[in-house]
Formats: sequence, C-alpha cells, structure tokens
Amino acid sequence: MLDRKRILIVDDDPSLIESLTAALAPLYRVRASTSGQAALAFLRTGPTDLVILDIMLGAEDGLDLLPHLRDLTPARILVLTGYGTRENLCRAIRVKPDDFLDKPVRLDVLRGRIAALLGGNGDDPDPLEGVHAWIAREFHRPLTTEHLARSAEMSRDHLRRAFAERFGLTPREYLEECRMTRAEILLRDTDCLIKEVAAQVGFADANNFSTLFKRFHGLSPEAFRARHRRPPLQPMSPLSGPMSGIQR
Repeated sequence: MLDRKRILIVDDDPSLIESLTAALAPLYRVRASTSGQAALAFLRTGPTDLVILDIMLGAEDGLDLLPHLRDLTPARILVLTGYGTRENLCRAIRVKPDDFLDKPVRLDVLRGRIAALLGGNGDDPDPLEGVHAWIAREFHRPLTTEHLARSAEMSRDHLRRAFAERFGLTPREYLEECRMTRAEILLRDTDCLIKEVAAQVGFADANNFSTLFKRFHGLSPEAFRARHRRPPLQPMSPLSGPMSGIQR
C-alpha cells in the first residue's frame, strides 16, 4: 500500500497506543503522541489524515485540545470518550469531533469507524459503522432512513434491524438522540431563540422540534432552559476585590 492514510494517536496510555498501533499499522501509517503539546508539535511537521484523541491525557483534557488541533490540520478527529457518561457525550458533541467512541475500544468497531471517516480505506468497511458515523457528524442535516439505507446498500427494514442490533437504537432514534443532546447544550449555554436552536439541530419546524424535545426530556424547551440555564459570569466590580475594604 504505497498511499496509506496517516493516523496520529494522541493518548497517554502506552499499552493502548501499542495495541492500537498493532491493529492499525497493517492498513495505515500510524504515529503516536502522549501529550497535547507533542501532538501539536507533530502536526506542524506535516499532513495527517486522522487524529484519534483520548478525552483524558493525564492532567490534560483532550476536548480542550481539540480546537487547537483544528487550527493546525483539516484531519478528521475521532474522540475516545473513555467514560461513557452523558456529560462527556454532551461535551464531545459541543466541540464537534467527526466521531466519538467509548472505551474500552473494540478494534473491529474502531476499524469500521476509521474506514468510514477516511473514505473506505480498509479491508472491508462496515456499512453500519459508516451510517453511525454519518449520523453523528451530520445530524443537523435532513437525513432520512431511505437516504441512510441507500448509502449502506441495504433496504430500510434491514438497516433498521441491523443498526438496532448493533447499537441498541434504530437510525432514527440515534439521530434524535444526537439532535436532542445538541439542543440541550444550546438551550443551556446560549441565548439562541427556540426556532434558532431547532434549525441548528436539523428541524425546519420549531413546533415539531418542541414536541420531540418534550418527549425526549420531559420538559418543553422553554421550561428546560428556565430550569437548567447556566448563569452568565458576572464582571467583577472595581471595588469588589480584596482591596475594597481599604479606606482611601
């Protein structure tokens, strides 16, 4: 393979780096960095096609590193979330990686995700992994089961059954989960109007969005924002610091 794609693994666990390298090296050109600074330095030396980024890098936070990676490379970024919590899923969606995967990593699943992200560079790309990655990356677009089934070269019913067996959700349910998770972040952290949130997560009709959001979260978007909105940071008064009690 003279034109193998280039992968950078960013992880502070030498044993994981070793196992991932052994699994991927037959198909790809693999390099590894054990810290954010080392990864950024490596990316300045030449092109890379995919970055596999662990969410935890010792004292570093991989998701904080992700925007800096974007500044240096157009490479696809696959985040290893590691802990599988809803909070980490929300954070991962917020910083917009191309895909994310829970640890412990199943190597066959990882190879399928990588093949989907890199345009099928692999022995036998998994169409289900390709659909999963596509939904995670493009949930804000008007995806339909028919469209996804054509991309996987399956019938709609076959795709629904096979996808649910693999991931525990149908394609439509997974699409809704991605959209509602992103909507939760937007309602909590931004001042976007409800119709603007709806548009950003793939809904042309704000009423349809509100109906699904209430079914998913048990609250209307307005009630969810009122209950969970993070208060803005208050600027410090010139006289509110430790010197404020000193008499002039």
